[in-house]
Amino acid sequence: MPNVRVGATLADRILAARHGAADFVNPGGFIIPYLSPLLAILVGIVHAALAPVIVVGGVKPNLVLIAVVLVTLLVGLLPGMIWAFTAGLTANLLVGAPLGSIPLAMLVVSVMVAAGARVIGRVGWIYPIAATFVGSIVADLIALGISQLVTEAGSTPIPIDLILAAATLNAAIAGLLLYPARLVARRYVADEAPAW
Repeated sequence: MPNVRVGATLADRILAARHGAADFVNPGGFIIPYLSPLLAILVGIVHAALAPVIVVGGVKPNLVLIAVVLVTLLVGLLPGMIWAFTAGLTANLLVGAPLGSIPLAMLVVSVMVAAGARVIGRVGWIYPIAATFVGSIVADLIALGISQLVTEAGSTPIPIDLILAAATLNAAIAGLLLYPARLVARRYVADEAPAW
């Protein structure tokens, strides 16, 4: 079948099959190109390759988290979840984290960011930066919790200073990437979509 439409009527599916569209539409009506999961895989690879090398103030950036937050806010929840799973799994397979911990944390962050945008609204540049900050803290706490569950080491204290420093770094990078990401979203997404 040349086209898959989620939430579309039978008539829409028949029209799409006749015209051979190369995109599928999520229930909100926003186009998700087939290239999107491939870009998410690329982000996961770049994260696995560059994040261990880039150290700012003793912490490493989480490029997957930044991408997931921006995609969720600019394109919508479903694309954000696709990016969270795909980029998270790719990064997880390439780094030494417990299997499934990165995609799980990214899926939680994606849903949390979309829910926050629905309640609070996307306030210009403030919410994306704040969402990245809070999402980074949540992702680090989930990763730390999973790590303690699967290792035999005893309970270790939570490194609050490192978690807050990483959250600040991720929020700063998200702030720098927000304007270019909005330009890309305006060009390739029909309308800038709400996060939910």
